[in-house]
Amino acid sequence: MKITVLALTALFATAAPFAFAQEDSPSPAASPAEKSASNDPTVSVTTEKTAPPSPKPTASPSPTKSSSPAAKSSPSESPTTSPSSAAVMPSKKSTPEATIRDIEDKWEASVKNHDQSVAQAYLADDFRGVSSKGKVMNKSNLLSEIKKDTDVYESTKNGKVDVRVFSGQFAVATGISNEVGKDKAGQAFKRTFRWTDVWALRKDKWQCVASQAMLVK
Repeated sequence: MKITVLALTALFATAAPFAFAQEDSPSPAASPAEKSASNDPTVSVTTEKTAPPSPKPTASPSPTKSSSPAAKSSPSESPTTSPSSAAVMPSKKSTPEATIRDIEDKWEASVKNHDQSVAQAYLADDFRGVSSKGKVMNKSNLLSEIKKDTDVYESTKNGKVDVRVFSGQFAVATGISNEVGKDKAGQAFKRTFRWTDVWALRKDKWQCVASQAMLVK
């Protein structure tokens, strides 16, 4: 019995320092996640320690017209203003031939309504002309003839108008005018005139300075 007591005493003496050593060694500090988990029994320590998946890098959007190098200048370059399409394309101006042809067509069209405004605008003050009846007329005579005309027109139209410009200052226009309608007595007519007009450019405006007409049929 004494031998057994001595053996147990020796065994406790040997194990006591080892147990004290384990109690004295500091345990690793718990992480904040573990502390939080110990305070809240509903939270799993494993869940808290698991880091959320890192977001996948999003692909950069495809370049648009506004962000392309062609549309934006780099910072090292001096800013330049892109010319507009209106500035690149020159304004279209009518040629002298087209301008005079347009006036001739408007002049003949005004005959249908006995309108003097076109002749008033484009006849020169020193105009001289010869009518289809062989009468010499100035500007006021021609305007008076238009006003006194009693014919009722169905149509008045030019054809085969040719314009030749000389030195950019003078032009000769030739053509045919066809007029259909009824006279004062109610008789139907269909007339064809061949004419020649002389034009001069004065203060950037074309004016008819001379004219001659002939009744063809």
